[in-house]
Amino acid sequence: MDRETVRTICYLARLEIDQEKSERIQKDLETIIELIGSLQSIDTSNIEPLFNPLEMTAFKHEDLEASDNKKDKFLENAAESNEDYFLVPRVVE
Repeated sequence: MDRETVRTICYLARLEIDQEKSERIQKDLETIIELIGSLQSIDTSNIEPLFNPLEMTAFKHEDLEASDNKKDKFLENAAESNEDYFLVPRVVE
């Protein structure tokens, strides 16, 4: 990682930085690249890939139709109704 690369990254990110911050960013990026390099040296040949990092299974519920039709109960409480609807005074003529 060199200064020119840091300047290019900052330009692309539309960041304006001074010399001190540039050196700090350069050191941080070098540390990140070293960390990624050390992760690549780990042997993962015997490890199963994960589909979900939480390793949880979803709860499965049986689909049940439980539709309670309470139309008649609601219409009983209405001031006026017919078989299917609430009757209200006309608002728009």
